[in-house]
Parts: sequence; structure tokens; C-alpha cells
Amino acid sequence: MKKISLFQLFILSVFALTFSGCQDFLEKEVLGHATDENFYNTKFKLQAALDATYNVLQTDQFNSCDWRFGEACGDDVWGGDESLTSQQGQLSHFLFNTSNDWILSRYEINYEGVNKANQVIANAHRVQLSNDDYSEYKEVRQILGQAKFLRALFYFNLVKTYGGVPIRPEKESIDSLIVPRSTAEEVYAYIEKDLREAAIMLPARFTESNAGKASAASAVALLMKTLLYQTTPGEPSDEWDEIVKLGGYFVDGDDMTYGSILNYDGGEDWETLRKRLWFKPEEVNGATDPYETTATLLPQLNNAYTLEYVDYMGASITYDEMFYQTGEFNGGSVFEIVFKESADGSGGDVNEGSGVYGSMWYSPPVVFTNASLIDDIFGNDPRRTLCLTHNDYAPDGGVCFCGPGKYVTLKWYTPVKERPQYGGDNGKNRRLIRFQEVVLTYAEALNETGNREAALIHLNRVKTEANTINGTSTLYIAGGYGYMRDQIWSERRKELCFEWDRFFDLVRQRRAAEVIKEYGANRANKRGYYFRKGVNELFPIPQKEIDISNGVITQNPGY
Repeated sequence: MKKISLFQLFILSVFALTFSGCQDFLEKEVLGHATDENFYNTKFKLQAALDATYNVLQTDQFNSCDWRFGEACGDDVWGGDESLTSQQGQLSHFLFNTSNDWILSRYEINYEGVNKANQVIANAHRVQLSNDDYSEYKEVRQILGQAKFLRALFYFNLVKTYGGVPIRPEKESIDSLIVPRSTAEEVYAYIEKDLREAAIMLPARFTESNAGKASAASAVALLMKTLLYQTTPGEPSDEWDEIVKLGGYFVDGDDMTYGSILNYDGGEDWETLRKRLWFKPEEVNGATDPYETTATLLPQLNNAYTLEYVDYMGASITYDEMFYQTGEFNGGSVFEIVFKESADGSGGDVNEGSGVYGSMWYSPPVVFTNASLIDDIFGNDPRRTLCLTHNDYAPDGGVCFCGPGKYVTLKWYTPVKERPQYGGDNGKNRRLIRFQEVVLTYAEALNETGNREAALIHLNRVKTEANTINGTSTLYIAGGYGYMRDQIWSERRKELCFEWDRFFDLVRQRRAAEVIKEYGANRANKRGYYFRKGVNELFPIPQKEIDISNGVITQNPGY
């Protein structure tokens, strides 16, 4: 053996001491670090997790997918990109394969939202209150209720796009990485439960600095739409009856109790349910604190929303202004995605409005309409005035540069005084649920359940307000079931057009194939003509999801 020099021995000693010191450091507990055990232990940390869930709604990915599926696949617009060589063109033509990028993108962004909402819901029980004040329970309850609404919204997007999808466990583990698909009925039931519970956990409407948060009205409105998507026109069902009950509460001001909206049947002990939803437990309830029972009345919603074109403060605004910053949280806005301009040129989808609206307004717009489609949608209805063509002037003097022969809507317009300093950074909120849609859904359910007189009254309430745009007085007239249904559907198209939901409305009306194929037959490139009835009402599960599940997740029929 070679002898070790004194220098070599010194080096080995230093190395040993250094390594020992590193070991001691690595083995010491790091104080103050966040774990899944302590991160959610205050309401402020839980709120931070909720904020991250809302942030999914603000991403370009979420909003781009909404218009690509709900608008560009419908019959109200043409696409700026309808080439069969592009992913979007293939999607719009219904000539895509199961590896289409946008089909995967929509699937992934909504599951990202589900995952973040699940973290709030699964960990709310970890919050430790500083005292037993009723207000403390209410704050946590409202955070939890908003998370339930958001989770329901993400699952609603998934089920209406893909049919039955996997219901992810609230607490993810290595054993639950692959979850098989649930049926569409099971997913809808899951959504309904979240929304019914959210409705009793939230105030009728958030105001002032809290404006924009999901409210009880948001939950009830989405619940009505969720029920609507489970119906078949002309076929009686419990869902139609339930929409009438909810519409009577939301629109007409009928009383509704906690037990009624929950369809409470005693399957879960009432006090257990109260504790799970962060109502103040009976054993610590103060003498002056409310104790909610199945007979407790929900807050009135009809006084919180209106069909009139008024801003947040109740001042009159024009129809187009309801879609600008001027009209944010207006009298008919039930839920909107909130954006705030950063004004520093930074990106990253951190609460900044996307560039989607800009890309819809300026040449070449990603989607647009034309004179023939405008005639088909509106006829002589005054809402057609919201559609401008190239070089037309907006009400504030801004010029439309969409390109010759093309039309775009003022719903996508950003007024000159509200335009951002930097591109892709917009403070314009997106209206996701409006009171007009709630009233029209109620009117449709009334017609389906045999109350055509009441259906006509509510249908004309929406039309009467639209007439104020130019002072016309044309109203819908009474008729049989089919005639009334067609009038309601026509009004839905006029009122809700270009709000990125037309394709899904056609699907739930059970006439997507008929309408879209006819639309395609009149297009030079036949876009939509190849729609396959019984197949294309749903999009395929992304092939990537099927591959990584080793076939546990199955594909939709026809793909």
C-alpha cells in the first residue's frame, strides 16, 4: 500500500468534516415551510388557493378553447382559418382526428381547473378559526362555495364537450392516477350536487370590492343550464319541472328553502351536512347567530338582477355598453370572468385580459360573420346594429378594420378609452352568464311543461328590452308548443349570439346535424357539411389520455 502524505490526510479530514456538516444540515427540520398539513390552516391561505382556481378562467387557453368550440364550430360565423391543413380548420370542418391539439387543450385546461378547485374543497377542513364568530364560518363557507361553483363549471365544460369523463378524486394519490370515465348522467349529478350546495353557501350577489365572485345566483343559473342540457325538447322530464321551479325562484321571486334546492331527503344527517359546508355547528351556535335549517329561505335573487340595460350603479347604458368595462357587473351580469390590465407590458396570464377580443376585431379576425348570416340571425331585429363591417364607425368613433365583406360584433369591441397600453393585456371582462339567458331558459321550460302563456310573457320581457335599442315595438305572438319553442330558440340566437355558446346550444336542442350540415351545404368550402349525426355532437376523448391510461379510458363511439 502506498503511504498517505500529511497533505493528503489534511484534505481527507477537511472533506470528512464538510460532508458531516452537510449531513447535519440536511437532516435538520426546516422551520416555517409549507406542507399539505399546514398550508391551508388559515382562511387567507385557502383564499389564495381559490384565487389560483379563478386564474384558470383568465388564461388565454381557457378562453381560446371556448370560442373555438362554442363559436367557430357553429353556424353564426365564418373562421379566419378554415384550411384543412390546420388544427383549427380540421376542428371547424369536423374532419379532425383524436390527436387534434385543440381537443387536447380544452380537456387539459378544464381539468387543471378541476384540480385546483379540488385542492380548495379537499383542504377546507384544515382551516383553524381564531374564534367562534359566525362571520368566521361564513368567510370560509363562501370560499368553499365558490370553489364548488368553479368545479361545477369546469366539469360542465367537459361533459358537454366530451360526454362522460373521469371524475377526479378530491385528494389525488399514486393509486388514483388513472380514473375510468363516469357516465354523462353521473357527471351531471356531480355538477348538480356542487351547485345546489353552493347556492345555500353564497350570497345572492357580491358587491363592491367583491364584485365578480361567483354568487348564489351564479350557482342557480348554471344549475338551470345544467338541467337544460339533460333535457330533450318535446319530452316531459323531471329536469324541465326542476327548471320551472328554479326559474320561479330566480325570475319570479318565489320562495325557496334550503331543503328544496338541495332536494334534501335526510340521507345525510342535517347537522353533518351543515358542518361539512361550514355552517356554524349547533353546539357552538351563539344565541344571536342564525341556525340554518331545511326550512331556511334562500335570499331573493329577482331583486338583485334586471333585464334593463343599466350599469352597476343602476344608471342607464346602451346595449353594447353592457359588454364594455363601462358595463362590468351591470344589472344583468350574473357571472363574468374578471380581468385587470397590468399596464406594464408583462404577460403570463396573471389576471390580464387575453388578446382574444382584439384578434376578433382587427383584420384578419379569427372569426367573423357576413351580411347573409346577419339577415338570417336577426332579420329586422334592432340587435343587428351591433354588427359592423370594414371601415364602419363604432359608437365612440373607433373604426372597424375587420376586412372588406366581413362583419364583427360590438360584443368583441374594446372602446378607444378602454384600450390597453400594451397588446394582449386587456381589462375587458367577459360576460359568462347573463340574466337574459336565465329568463329565456325559464321561458323554454315553461313552454315544455304546458304553460305557454307564462312562457310568452317572459320571452317578450327580453324582447321588449331589446326594442329599446331603436324604439321598435315588435313582440312575439302566442301559438302552439312548436311555434313557441321556435320563437324562444330564435330569441336565444339573437340575444346570445357571438357569446361563444351557439354550437352547444344546437347540440342540446338535438338539431346540430340538421343546422350545421345545411350551413355547410351553402359554403364554398363545405365547412360543417361533413358533420356526422350521432357522432359529432360530442368530441373525442384526446388520444393522449387514452394512451396513457392503457385503454382504461375509452373512446366515444364513432372515433
